[in-house]
Amino acid sequence: MSDSAQPDQEHPASKAIFVARQPIFDAQEKVWAYELLFRSSAQAKTADVEEDDLATASVIADGFALAFSGMSKNKKAFINFPQRLLLDDTVYALPREICVVEVLETITPTLEMITALTSIKSHGYILALDDYVGQPGYEDVIRLADIVKVDLLGMTPERLREVSLDLHRYGCRLLAEKVEDRATYELAKSLGFTLFQGFFFSRPETMTGSKVPTPVLAKMRLLRALSGDDFDVRELTRIISSDPSVSYRLLNFINSAAFSLRADIQSIQQALTLLGKQQIKQWFLAVIISDFDSTAKVQEAAYTSLQRARYLESMGKLYKNRMFPAETLFLLGLFSKLDVLLSQPMDKLLRNIPLDKDVEAALLCKPSPYWTWLSLVEDIEMGNWEDVFAFLNNHNLDQQASATNYAEAISWTQTLLRLK
Repeated sequence: MSDSAQPDQEHPASKAIFVARQPIFDAQEKVWAYELLFRSSAQAKTADVEEDDLATASVIADGFALAFSGMSKNKKAFINFPQRLLLDDTVYALPREICVVEVLETITPTLEMITALTSIKSHGYILALDDYVGQPGYEDVIRLADIVKVDLLGMTPERLREVSLDLHRYGCRLLAEKVEDRATYELAKSLGFTLFQGFFFSRPETMTGSKVPTPVLAKMRLLRALSGDDFDVRELTRIISSDPSVSYRLLNFINSAAFSLRADIQSIQQALTLLGKQQIKQWFLAVIISDFDSTAKVQEAAYTSLQRARYLESMGKLYKNRMFPAETLFLLGLFSKLDVLLSQPMDKLLRNIPLDKDVEAALLCKPSPYWTWLSLVEDIEMGNWEDVFAFLNNHNLDQQASATNYAEAISWTQTLLRLK
């Protein structure tokens, strides 16, 4: 986390894009694919129809490798394609083994479009129709589609049954999107849906009276010790040195390209001296978070937490406002999915961690100055680009620098989790 790892923000001509990824789970609640959402910060100021074309073209040219480098190579990547790019054969720039061509509901299913989709499918690509709610006129697209994404938000159970029954006639795979709770998830499963996307997979159910396992309690004690302003560096050095796995990860991380060191670090003491007290704390907190569990939901939450932490920290340095210290924004992002990581209610967990009251309020989804910062990263992850750029403009933050910081946060997280 050295300052040398900060992105270069002095070259406005350089290309930087936002890359958001949303996990898609199978019926065993394992990550089956990701939907990748991209937007060039320089191009996202208006809602111009051609903006979708520019965004997707930018993905293909610059963003796909960045996003996919942090994903398991056996996962699919859903990418939105607006009408013009489907007709212009832009799809063929992406690998068919990985790419799922997501056909936006805004397309017009003309003969020309159906011909283009038929050709894309004949080349071995998986086709998915986005945001289907039973609207007429898409029958020819559904016949070609391997996957149909059904938007469940606001749909009654009766209507969902009607739509799913009709879709089963086509033999396509059904993906339920905007799954908000377990009841909706279970209903969709019972109706033959096999893929799922939505907030349910990011928000654990409240479990009353559940007991936290001993290893987790030990990590919680470390989180408590490290999240305060004062901690014993010597004790931390002892803990790291006694754990070969953590020691290896520290040396591997600090010897990565991000630090641009002239010589490799050879000892834990040397590594900790180079990092400094604040960065030691942040690195070790990140390691604890990443080691909570190995289930797909927890791994995804760990990835998201670390990426949020790094991005918010870099934005705090960019903002330079004493109301929002960079190190506090780091903790905000790091703990933002603590409830998912530990499968415990957030309010119960935060009783054991000494946090700034405004940060605690934000984590509990209560009004707080820090809530807008948490909303910022959530909007990026959901692809709510208009809200993202409204926040940046309201805080006089440069869009290009913000996009660069986000890309660097992806790379940093991948390095820390040894994904690259």
